[in-house]
Amino acid sequence: MDETIGVIGLGPMGGNIAGLLLQKQMHVTGFDVDADCMAALDDLGLTAAADAAALAADADIIITSLPSLAALDDVLTHIISADKPGQIVIECSTLAPEDKEAAAARLADAGQILLDAPISAPPAMLAKGMASIHISGDRAAYEKCLPVFEGFTASNFFIGETAGLGSKMKILANYLVHVHVTAAAECMTLGQKAGLDPELIHSVLTASAGTSKMLEIRGAMMAKSDYREGGGTMFKVFEKDAGIITEFAASVHAPIDLYVSSRQKMNSAIAQGLGHLDTSAVCKAIESAAGVDRDLVED
Repeated sequence: MDETIGVIGLGPMGGNIAGLLLQKQMHVTGFDVDADCMAALDDLGLTAAADAAALAADADIIITSLPSLAALDDVLTHIISADKPGQIVIECSTLAPEDKEAAAARLADAGQILLDAPISAPPAMLAKGMASIHISGDRAAYEKCLPVFEGFTASNFFIGETAGLGSKMKILANYLVHVHVTAAAECMTLGQKAGLDPELIHSVLTASAGTSKMLEIRGAMMAKSDYREGGGTMFKVFEKDAGIITEFAASVHAPIDLYVSSRQKMNSAIAQGLGHLDTSAVCKAIESAAGVDRDLVED
């Protein structure tokens, strides 16, 4: 496609998005407050922007992947200042649905379009082009951006024409991610208590009827007791997402008993000093509680 794509936020998610689009020979500009994140994409041909405002002035389509609502609010100020009616912003951060609705309204007042487009995948899955994305907003804008979505995801789903619907679907996906990680960890611990080898448990169960993406990917980390992948960001992401999930469930008066149990296990892992590791380290916390003594693989 001929359009210039700008990516704001080049961390574990945004950096992979930009990298995948560059590999598809798309013209990508990028900005991150951390210059090292931009430098990491030099070899792929990223055009580094001086700041978010400069990127917004240059880009036809903007992708944002940001850690907080405050960061999004700040970035939107710069995008709006570019004064480019019709410009599309693909907002990929995981935030509360009402925050996406407010962001869409703010851009609409400036004549710009927001697509609420959270991604369902950890960074490792996204890097391999295995992510799914849930999109809501203007259908014509969605259709225009299809080549972009197809450039960095394995599947995309149009959820509806109201911003916030994509984020509601992402909440359901995150619920299952957290519960499946915890279930895999409990199963791995149960098997070890019964005398089974962790690597064998993973090999057999990933070929069974009870497998899941989380068992396949994070179960492999559990089998090796190696939780370094993720760089410590994943537990931080979990804490943010857990708050969004529980508040959303309360707002619609829905029971989430399994999720509450999973969240307690994750919180226990953080309390045991494992918060710098990938969330699959919840397995180590459950093992410790069950008297399973395995060394962590560390640098």
